[in-house]
Amino acid sequence: YEDGTSRIEVDILKAICDQIGLNYLDVISNARESLNKSTDEVKPVNIIYDDYFPLHYCTNLSAGSPSELLEAEPDAVVYVPIKFQSRKKRLHAFQVNGTSMNNVIQDGSIVVAEEVPDTVLKEGTIVVAWLDGEATVKRLYPGDSQVMLMPDSSDKGHHPITVNLEDNQLFIIGRVIWHMNPDDIEKYY
Repeated sequence: YEDGTSRIEVDILKAICDQIGLNYLDVISNARESLNKSTDEVKPVNIIYDDYFPLHYCTNLSAGSPSELLEAEPDAVVYVPIKFQSRKKRLHAFQVNGTSMNNVIQDGSIVVAEEVPDTVLKEGTIVVAWLDGEATVKRLYPGDSQVMLMPDSSDKGHHPITVNLEDNQLFIIGRVIWHMNPDDIEKYY
């Protein structure tokens, strides 16, 4: 019924309305009114902050060490769905700058990464990684002596980064578990 390709029979509608304490004629009337309204009007969804918890992050990150990145003084806050609150001590938020992951994470998005053991990371997991003094968000493809950090971008100028683990130190800050797009950031913050 939800996709609009079939209609609900009146006796089924009556039974449902009886169960939830509604008058089926009121439901039909309200449905007709809403169908006659313009569908061009998009109503903003109000965030109920009881369903979210604050996670502070730093927007003015510069090159340094992973510990400097993780211990930087936060200057912004993002509200993260409450289902992640039990993991709060292992969460870090970052603002993404660049288009190397724009098929899944837009430039300017805020990502939340969770610190997890390397054994949990599977091929293709999106991670925040630290390499050569910079943080990057990429898909991870681990190997025996090397790791591939793969972009997921419509911009063909982005290329995979192959990290030889014998010559370079790669630090996985965490796997990305949630992100907020720039349009939502502007709307709610």
